[in-house]
Amino acid sequence: MECYRCGTVVDGEDFCPNCGADIGLYRRILAAADACYNDGLEKAQVRDLSGAVESLNRCLSYYKYHTQARNLLGLVYFELGEIVMALSEWVISKNLQPENPLADRYLEEIQKSPGMLDKMNQTIKKYNQALVYCHQDSRDLATIQLRKVLSLNPKFVAGRQLLALLYIQDGKYDEAMKSLQAANKIDVKNTRTLRYMNEVREQQALQQKNQKKKKKRKLFGRKKREDTAEEQKVDLALDLMQNGQKEAEALPEKADE
Repeated sequence: MECYRCGTVVDGEDFCPNCGADIGLYRRILAAADACYNDGLEKAQVRDLSGAVESLNRCLSYYKYHTQARNLLGLVYFELGEIVMALSEWVISKNLQPENPLADRYLEEIQKSPGMLDKMNQTIKKYNQALVYCHQDSRDLATIQLRKVLSLNPKFVAGRQLLALLYIQDGKYDEAMKSLQAANKIDVKNTRTLRYMNEVREQQALQQKNQKKKKKRKLFGRKKREDTAEEQKVDLALDLMQNGQKEAEALPEKADE
């Protein structure tokens, strides 16, 4: 292990014999960074991508030169559809460690992909335009832009979440749930996605309850109308019977005359 201050090779000492730097503290910081990296790796393997981002960023807050964490963080961002952030992490990793075959491979694959950079630029522009439409309360235009964004970048979790939110505001709960389920397949423990899904389920249950009430009221109204019609028929029949009886009673009197 090298001293972080002067570069002197240190074996098991807690302080650098050359400059006196606290190597014991430095060693504990590196251990904490490695623990966060391992936690982020485990979360990424089970597709808890938002949790992986949190753990890997914590790792880099302890030790910003952890290029393994940066490379993995770039992969996680790429899987979330955040291509610009992925590129940023790989470029930083490459600058910190010039001999970096993983970062080289990831960057090379992006550059070789035909139209990838152009598609990325279009995605960013359309997503930003959708945000502008949202601030202007033009939900229809924002929805159109987000659909275009997702056609270009189907893995863009933030785009799916925003589209679902627009559907929720418009009362289109089934379409909102479809968008959220697609986002949940990409990032299984994203708290925002899960919160929106709970909201949609509550609204769907309330909607079904209201539909049942309307159906009952409709059936009750129809039955009431049918009962009223039957009552009118009975009243008419009774009137006819009474009129017939009166005419029958009047017949003998005319015969006697």
